[in-house]
Amino acid sequence: MNRKGYTSTNILAVCDFNMCFTYALIGWEGSAHDTRILMEALRNLSLKFPHPPEGKYYLVDSGYPTMKGFMGPYKSARYHIPQFRMFRAFRSPNEIFNYHHSSLRSIIERTFGVCKARWRILRNMTKYPLTVQFQIIWSCFALHNFIRRMGNNDLDVLGSIEDINQFQEGERGFEDDDGESSLVWQQPTQEDTQQMITIRNTIRDQLTHISR
Repeated sequence: MNRKGYTSTNILAVCDFNMCFTYALIGWEGSAHDTRILMEALRNLSLKFPHPPEGKYYLVDSGYPTMKGFMGPYKSARYHIPQFRMFRAFRSPNEIFNYHHSSLRSIIERTFGVCKARWRILRNMTKYPLTVQFQIIWSCFALHNFIRRMGNNDLDVLGSIEDINQFQEGERGFEDDDGESSLVWQQPTQEDTQQMITIRNTIRDQLTHISR
């Protein structure tokens, strides 16, 4: 049972700016906290989480910690785009950063939205066994990626179908493997975390300067 009072499956997903899923961990109960799922994905090598290369990072929402490889928003300021529509003026440099962060990170919501609109079963899952439900979700994600990459040109689809990256299943996850990420994760040190916070502050200051 999730926090909204109904049964659901929690999915940890990563997507790129082409709205393609690059990783998904499926099968946690809806009540599980986002950070708990992420930490399990990072620690369990069999789940094959695609760790960002050195110097790169994922944009994450406030449900996740800011640490090495993961940049979240400032929690003390407005974040979601609808909040800025109600009152457009920025109240602080942190809000300027959060606005741009949210604008970029919202690609994951749009990706899920397109996927759910295309396959309605994702919005109201039939009561199949859990293993079957997970396979349905995997299949929908894989088909979503296929359509995004191939577009509507049937000739392109036929010519490239054998070259499509196949999802590689882990224990409960899959990844669209590009061979670039390391499967070894080390617990971030306080210095690592502070470095990511410093990078975030630098980006914030640059955005604030541009906005003047």
